[in-house]
Amino acid sequence: MLVTKASGEREEFNPEKLKQTCLRAGAPEQLADRVVKEVEKEIFDGIFTKQILKIALSILDREMPHVAAKYDLKGAIMRLGPAGFEFENLIGEILREYGYNTKIHNIVRGFCIEHEVDVIAETMVDGARETGMIECKYHNASGIFSGVKDVLYTYARFLDLQQGEKFSKMRFTQCWLVSNTKFSSDVIKYADCRNIILIGWKYPDKIDSRDKNAVPSLKMMLDEKKLYPITALRTMDRISQEKLAAAGLMFCKDLVRTKIEKLEADTGISRRKLKELIAEAEALCNA
Repeated sequence: MLVTKASGEREEFNPEKLKQTCLRAGAPEQLADRVVKEVEKEIFDGIFTKQILKIALSILDREMPHVAAKYDLKGAIMRLGPAGFEFENLIGEILREYGYNTKIHNIVRGFCIEHEVDVIAETMVDGARETGMIECKYHNASGIFSGVKDVLYTYARFLDLQQGEKFSKMRFTQCWLVSNTKFSSDVIKYADCRNIILIGWKYPDKIDSRDKNAVPSLKMMLDEKKLYPITALRTMDRISQEKLAAAGLMFCKDLVRTKIEKLEADTGISRRKLKELIAEAEALCNA
């Protein structure tokens, strides 16, 4: 039985892979088995992976919403843009959790022209300062790859900024390209050739612990630091989401750490609804 991925690529349906995905999201084995059985009942040749996702989420939403939230974390990231959040802010916050000093949307003089840099990230490695120029490529739909033109454009800007050091007084040492989806094989090949740091949804799939400049994949960082966006919450409604966005609350941890009285005053969301959201956020952050 073949399933169709968002990219159009087809692969054999693997029930064990589906089960392991449920288990990694925090589902008990019995619930994971139920999801697999339900999918196997409804599956047909050529079914899209998004249809399998919908079947799985319908069960997880009923039984354990916080597990559904983690299971659909990629979807939560894709809902950030329409919800009024900037991907650059997400990346800046993640890197701060990893000890970087970050700046968002800075105008920096290059040798030829000025550039708006999505994220500037600074850290110390073996006593030396490393400053990264980070280009963010955000997509709100699955199956979209960041292609060669993206990495070429990013590297060209990096070179101009490096050569403009005498004007900006900023010494960029690293070039990054960060995406919430995938990279084409040519992007990976070019990045390896030019020492560009690539961060994708599941790229890199593993890192060398001996490499002090190594950075995990976006999914790995979100899970490791439990930086789950509020768009992951299954009990979230559009109006509450908009109010939280207007108040600058991007992460579930913000809901958990902020007193309910302040949340109520800052957002205008009812206490009953806030309690519901906070309960799910706590379950997700503690999973």
